[in-house]
Amino acid sequence: MPLFAIRLLATVSILFPGVAAANAEPASVGLEDMTTSEVRARVGSGCPVGIIFNGGGEATGPALALGKHIFRARAYGEALAQAIGDAMVAPIQPFAPNEGDNGEPSPFERFAGTISVSPAVFASLNEEIARSLIGGGFKRIALLGDHGDGQIQLKEVAARLDAEFSSKGIRVFYIGDGYSKARKEIEDEGVAIGRPAGGHGGLWDTAETLAVRPEAVRMDKLAPGDISNGGNGDLNAEGVAGDPRPATAEIGKRFGSIRVQAATDQLRAYLEAAGPCAG
Repeated sequence: MPLFAIRLLATVSILFPGVAAANAEPASVGLEDMTTSEVRARVGSGCPVGIIFNGGGEATGPALALGKHIFRARAYGEALAQAIGDAMVAPIQPFAPNEGDNGEPSPFERFAGTISVSPAVFASLNEEIARSLIGGGFKRIALLGDHGDGQIQLKEVAARLDAEFSSKGIRVFYIGDGYSKARKEIEDEGVAIGRPAGGHGGLWDTAETLAVRPEAVRMDKLAPGDISNGGNGDLNAEGVAGDPRPATAEIGKRFGSIRVQAATDQLRAYLEAAGPCAG
C-alpha cells in the first residue's frame, strides 16, 4: 500500500474510528447499532429481551444538565442487558410526563428546557414501541423508567400487553425495582450515615449523573436546598431539593449498581417464571 494511503487510513481511523471497523459486528447491546439482519438473527437463535428504557427531559436547577435521565437510562439499560445476557436495548425514549400534585401543572414546567408529555401520550408511545418489537419477533419485553413520573403508566402498559399476548408465548414485564425499590435502599443508606441522599438534584440524583456523564454536572453550581424528609423536601426557587454537595462519581457508581442489580434480579425472576420461549 502506498505511503500516502497508509497515512490517509491512519488519519481516517483517528477522526472516524467507526470507518476502520466498518465490517465488524457491533459489540453494543443497543438496537440502533445493529442492522435488521443482525437483530433477526439474534431473535431467531435465542429469546432476547427487548428492553425499553425511558429517560426524560427535565430541569434540575443550575447544576444538572437536562438530559440526566437520558444519560442514566442509557447506562443502566446497557448494564442490565449485559447482566441478563440475551437482551437488546431499544433507543432510549427521551420524553416523560412531569405531573404536579392532584392534577396540577408540574412545578418543573416553569423552568426553561423542560419537555413534558401527557401520561396518555407517554403510555401510548411505550405501547407502540413494545408492539413494534413484538412485530419484529421479540417474545420478551421489559419496560423501565429512570423518571418517577410515568412509572404507573409503564406498569399499566405492561399488564395490558402481557394479558393480550401471553397466550401467544409473548411476555411483557414492568421492571420497577430499579427505580422504587432501589431508591428506598439508596435513601436508607443516607439515613444510616446521617446524610440526606434524596431530593430533586440532591445527592443520589447528582452522584448518579456524575458517574455516567461527568460533564453533565456543573460542580461549581452545586448548592443545597430543603434537606427535610431525607432530602425530599420542597423545591427551592431554582428547582432543587436535598444536598448535592457531597456527590462524587464513586458514590454514583455505588447507587447505580444498586439500581442495576435490583432491575436485574426482578427481570431474571420474571424470565424464570415465564420459562423458555416457545417455537
